[in-house]
Amino acid sequence: MMPTIDDVAKKAKVAKSTVSYVLNNTKSVTPETYNKIMQAIDELGYIPRVAAQSLKTKKSLTIGVIVPEITNSFFTEIIRGVEDVAYENGYNIILCNTQEDKTREAAYLNHLFSRDIDGLIFVSTGKNESILNNNHRLPIVTVDRKVGKLDSAITVNNVKGGYMATKYLMAHYGNEVYMLTGPLSISTYFDRMTGYANAFKEIGIAYDSSMILQCEVSVTAGFETMKRLLKEKPEIKTVFASADIIAIGALKALAEGGKKVGEDVFLMGYDDIDMASMMIPSLTTIRQPKYEMGKSAAEILLNKIKNTAYKSKDVIFEPELVKRQTS
Repeated sequence: MMPTIDDVAKKAKVAKSTVSYVLNNTKSVTPETYNKIMQAIDELGYIPRVAAQSLKTKKSLTIGVIVPEITNSFFTEIIRGVEDVAYENGYNIILCNTQEDKTREAAYLNHLFSRDIDGLIFVSTGKNESILNNNHRLPIVTVDRKVGKLDSAITVNNVKGGYMATKYLMAHYGNEVYMLTGPLSISTYFDRMTGYANAFKEIGIAYDSSMILQCEVSVTAGFETMKRLLKEKPEIKTVFASADIIAIGALKALAEGGKKVGEDVFLMGYDDIDMASMMIPSLTTIRQPKYEMGKSAAEILLNKIKNTAYKSKDVIFEPELVKRQTS
């Protein structure tokens, strides 16, 4: 026979209501009482009935998480931060991977909004703002990419990061810095391009728009775009890729083109995903605090869920230049 909440209360020598406070996180108890209850739960193997808890608290204890590409470790680290906070607070997550596809994203948004989730953490393609605007009832926190007028966004100062990357390359390797970037319709990449442009503006040089090449955010797209650029500009010396995934593809294309990266050509990435330090040569990049962004998003979302009057502000983390072998 499965243990009940009464069994937990009896073993911990506390009232049933006290056990309920701990399980539902509705009232604080002393650390000693909390530990006694958790020990009793562990020893008895008690599993709370989520459906019953949901009826009482009017919460499903579930949040949705939508990301563009789960194979990109930048987003994996964000998810890990979200999941750790959710787990510590007794929440489950429903994870959706849009593959940067507008139609798939719209389907996931509509599906999650039709379910009894308590809130949503969202990394957007930037193409389904109208669906969000029609669902104000649900607490939403956006991460990495801003969406419309939603009031809770967790981002990095990408204008500054784009400026730092470009300025560093200019200072060391000359002013002809080419940029490989994700779609400029996405705020993240537009902001990094703005930082790139600011670096040119600061030294009084107008950059040539042909030096900015847009592509999908993938290793394959980075490889193909760099391969094409190298064919057109075989003398190219300096490249700033606005995502490490793109930079890794570019690194392969340069190597196949007979270029020694870090000697003949200098390459900068952006994100500092795990693979960046493992490449040969290792990738100079702009670091983003990915895990911390996920944690911050989850903490703010849970505050919004638990307190409808909670007013959150955008959180903007600072980028960091990480020097390695490619420049």
